[in-house]
Amino acid sequence: MISQDTFSQIDSTHIARNLIYLEVAGVGGYGSINFERVIYSKKYLIFSMRVGISSYHIKDYTNHFNPDILIPLTINGYYGKNHKIELGIGETFANIVHADITDFKPKRITNSHTILSIGYRYQKNTGGIVFRCAYTPIIEFNRYFRHWAGISLGYSF
Repeated sequence: MISQDTFSQIDSTHIARNLIYLEVAGVGGYGSINFERVIYSKKYLIFSMRVGISSYHIKDYTNHFNPDILIPLTINGYYGKNHKIELGIGETFANIVHADITDFKPKRITNSHTILSIGYRYQKNTGGIVFRCAYTPIIEFNRYFRHWAGISLGYSF
């Protein structure tokens, strides 16, 4: 008599690991485009990393093309099935054009600002439309606390 056991693992739940969205206000200033990638998921608990890009001045004070650049980097954790609570922490790197005080020519200065986030997210784990709204206070120059918020709309895949 011969006996044989066979085991198989099939991942029947696909999770959308990538997300692209536009954010109005929020951690990228007045508006940003963002990419987010899931780095860990277990049932209803998900952790992700986000990178974005934004600009609020396209031309400098001399009226030449010289955009200010904002790059938010965050780590987010969210919990829930489709309706989720979200927490996040990160840094926004700001590369801004200022007038040099010695010769009044444009000069770039880079600063970092700590960002926090607590909010609501509608996102199906299998992908599709994503909606977010969050309170996103900013600690400017890592000294001054500024109240801020944002709304996002995007797509996960």
